[in-house]
Amino acid sequence: MSTERNRVPILNETYKSHQEQHSIYIKRRKKLLIRRLTLFFIFVSIVFFILIKTLYTQASVLNEKQDQLKEVQTKYNKIKEDQEILKENITKLQDDEYLGKYARQEYYLSDEGEIIFSIPDKEVEDSVD
Repeated sequence: MSTERNRVPILNETYKSHQEQHSIYIKRRKKLLIRRLTLFFIFVSIVFFILIKTLYTQASVLNEKQDQLKEVQTKYNKIKEDQEILKENITKLQDDEYLGKYARQEYYLSDEGEIIFSIPDKEVEDSVD
């Protein structure tokens, strides 16, 4: 009889086992949810990093291109100025009076009755001394 007293009858054993299974199921779902969220945040972090890196790379390329554009624009302006000077020289060289004056100056030609004097440049004098 003493053995019968020590024994406590378990009531609703099926209910208890069902609750244990349900708690195990809930733990598994939480674990899976945590894994999914972790993977999702890792994926989002990778995508975010790639986007930022791409933006940084494009910004640096854009800055380089803008610097190149400035250089090309300065070269273009210089060429335009040279072109204007050359156009002026063309119109001057079409004038016979200017052409005669230019030929006399550069090639030491003279008109009738003119005498040409050659004056040394100041730089040449300084280098001789």
